[in-house]
Amino acid sequence: MGTQSRRWWWVAVLGLAVLALGACGVKLPTAVPTEAIPATAASTPVPTAAPSSEAEPTASAEPAPSPTAAPPTQQPSPQPSPLPPTTTPLAATELPPAATPPSVPATPLLVGDVGIDFLRANVEIANPGDTVTLEWLWHGDVVGTLYHLLPTGQLSEPSWQVPPQGSLEIPVAPEARNAVSYVLFLTDEQAGLVAQQTVRIALTCPDGWFFSPALTICPAGPALEGLGAEQHFEHGVMLWSETEGRIYVLFDSGVTRWTAFADAWEEGETVSDPAISAPEGLYQPVRGFGLVWRNEPGLRERLGWAVDQEQGYPMKIQRTSDYRYADLYISAFISGVWRLGPNGGQWERLP
Repeated sequence: MGTQSRRWWWVAVLGLAVLALGACGVKLPTAVPTEAIPATAASTPVPTAAPSSEAEPTASAEPAPSPTAAPPTQQPSPQPSPLPPTTTPLAATELPPAATPPSVPATPLLVGDVGIDFLRANVEIANPGDTVTLEWLWHGDVVGTLYHLLPTGQLSEPSWQVPPQGSLEIPVAPEARNAVSYVLFLTDEQAGLVAQQTVRIALTCPDGWFFSPALTICPAGPALEGLGAEQHFEHGVMLWSETEGRIYVLFDSGVTRWTAFADAWEEGETVSDPAISAPEGLYQPVRGFGLVWRNEPGLRERLGWAVDQEQGYPMKIQRTSDYRYADLYISAFISGVWRLGPNGGQWERLP
């Protein structure tokens, strides 16, 4: 069989096969054109935000899902919120100091319906020996008494019982110094003192100090001037004042640093004790110094021998006007001033 005959034979066989299949109800699949799948674009990585400086809370671990459970839906991770802007603290501002409230004048002491309205003087400054006038006004069923008030706080006589309103002239003592004060007391027979008020009057200083720089306190009086003497010892000094008739003994050590004795030596008496022989280069004190040195118990041992002869010179003495504890100032030989403190407690030599 030729080639052309074979082709037609196969065509006939295929045709019969198709007819046979169609008779049996078999359908051949129809070719469906397939759309081209577009190429998947490469995903661009999303930049991850910088981690927050604040610590994130740690999430608790969740239990693994059971095999039958649907996988949990993944929630998108929340983007960290940006940090709040940092506030730069302001420099501390120094506040100005609080203003000091003005002082309030003291009000009179009032007890119930009793009180002192005022107590005043006609002058603020007076001279020793002047006469000052006090005025007052008080109220209440009590007794009013006016006193002179000493610098120590003690009441001095005379005193004056005064009516609720009035005035009184009072002389200032010529020896008064620095200031004078007066106090008004209101007293009740049963309650005692129920009100008080004080008035102070400054005084001028009539005398000056004999040395400089001068003290701020007024001297008790003018300087006493007269003959004096000074002698130095191994452990102290002796001073003699003709005006006061006293001998001052100053010790280098001890609880009592200085003391004073009356000058009991009289002209014509024994000048020194011939039975006492001083070591070479030292001296036995004479006259009033020698009398105290020999006769006062323990003084010779405390002072020792004199290291020079006594020297006479014009002496000046002044005291402060402190009411009780006055300082004593004595001019020294050649130059300087001896200051003797109250009650023999201390002494020093000022230039």
